Amino acid sequence: MVFLYVDDLIFTGNSTIMSNEFKRKLMCEFEMNDFGLLQFFFSGIDVKQQKDGIFISQKKYANDI
Repeated sequence: MVFLYVDDLIFTGNSTIMSNEFKRKLMCEFEMNDFGLLQFFFSGIDVKQQKDGIFISQKKYANDI
């Protein structure tokens, strides 16, 4: 799966090998940075990736409001 929002790109998949190959091909074609695992996304969405799942919240966004 690939998600694109303005100039941010997120991708995910079942295969680490396929994900790494996809990233390598994108980086050869486009000027881009790899910031590692997703921690924050637009609209104040916080992302926590753990062994037992991926958890999203807007706690910081709600506190800021």
